[in-house]
Amino acid sequence: MSPQMQGTPQDEQAIRNMSAEFMIAWNKNDSKALAACFTTDGDLINPAGRVGRGRNEVGKIIAEEQSGVFKGTRINMPQKHLRFLKPDVAVADYEFEITGLRGPETTLKGLLTSVLHKEGEKWLIAAARPSIPVPLPATNR
Repeated sequence: MSPQMQGTPQDEQAIRNMSAEFMIAWNKNDSKALAACFTTDGDLINPAGRVGRGRNEVGKIIAEEQSGVFKGTRINMPQKHLRFLKPDVAVADYEFEITGLRGPETTLKGLLTSVLHKEGEKWLIAAARPSIPVPLPATNR
């Protein structure tokens, strides 16, 4: 097994900056800025199973969510793990918490795995897979 590839401190900081930009855009309900965090061919499969392929489709999903169920919410998503697959490709794992939801559930917690791609000096999301863990069904053993 080959040793794990190390990212440069500059790349690690650029990824943290991109994540911070994503959170700032979310907290402003700025769907255009959120979509701009994705590569032009980036994709998203949200926890409800909606699929967006390409920045335009991803942007449509985000815009619907930000003007609907997530309008006025705030997100916090600390990075829990970062692994570089190549100098310009990384996988990042986050835990997220969305607060300010309307209805009986005011907080939503989940996990996000993103594949990140470096374009020039900027890191962008090539694929995002947010999930909301649910308990597994009990087995009769």
